[in-house]
Amino acid sequence: MSRITRAPVNEGDAIAAADLNDRFADYTQSGSVVAGINGFNLRDAAVDLPQMQKDFLCQAVYEATLGEFDLDHSSVNTVNAATGVPSAGHLVQDFSGTTSVLSFGGSGKAITAADVLRLYWDLSVNPKYTGTPWTAAASFSDYVMDKTGGSTAQLATSATVWVIYPEWDITSNSLGNFVPVPGQGDFDTNYTGSRRGEALSTCQATCVIPAWVQIAQNTTGGLVTAAGLLANVIGWRGVSGAWHYVGSDGAVTVFGIRWRIKGVLHPEQTSSVNYLGFDTGASTNVSLEYTSGKAQALVMRVK
Repeated sequence: MSRITRAPVNEGDAIAAADLNDRFADYTQSGSVVAGINGFNLRDAAVDLPQMQKDFLCQAVYEATLGEFDLDHSSVNTVNAATGVPSAGHLVQDFSGTTSVLSFGGSGKAITAADVLRLYWDLSVNPKYTGTPWTAAASFSDYVMDKTGGSTAQLATSATVWVIYPEWDITSNSLGNFVPVPGQGDFDTNYTGSRRGEALSTCQATCVIPAWVQIAQNTTGGLVTAAGLLANVIGWRGVSGAWHYVGSDGAVTVFGIRWRIKGVLHPEQTSSVNYLGFDTGASTNVSLEYTSGKAQALVMRVK
């Protein structure tokens, strides 16, 4: 839209009807108002959305607590790492064992072709382990490094993770038919030998949590020393994830969403495909503690 420039009224200027009329003449639109509005002088940014009708942009907002709040972590939920596959994993729940569900009400919420479902979540977590689980014979969460003196050491890749992903029920408000959301697998795909996990292409709603981290310090000429291998405690931290669903990919009615935790997994490549696969060999004395978080869902118009 063209800029209208007028000199301001200054102190001492005479006030006259003719002058005031001239100041507003530039705002006069010739012809009908409707004919004068077009793509050149009115764009999306020119529309004051708060003046539009209710629910014009955001149709619905839902919120739920994940887990159970405990500020000093005196009470926690504990998930033990899977020692075999397939693994059912663990549903995020409160301290009494009730699964945390983000409910969309008894009638659910229809996601039409003109809508987008935006899902966000966070959780307070604490990965724990004892010893050096990555050094187990069956583990693939380690590098073998040369040490001073001619021997070798198993150094953690620090890429081993826990995963959290959402499942939804789009069948009924009885909430008895949860499945992973579109684009997300359940990490039970058998991709080579006895390995189970998911290709990264089917981890579109996955939130990862580092299981441990180890560093090598005081290296000399590429050689590590036993004293230089330090496994740092990760401690309590907040992790978050997000997932979006566009109704044009398929109109659905969502009744509820819940979250599942599985672990521990590690990156692996097979036949040029990247996977997150269970490392059951590194699962002994490995666990994940968690307390609480929040989940929010927004249903918004695409246009």
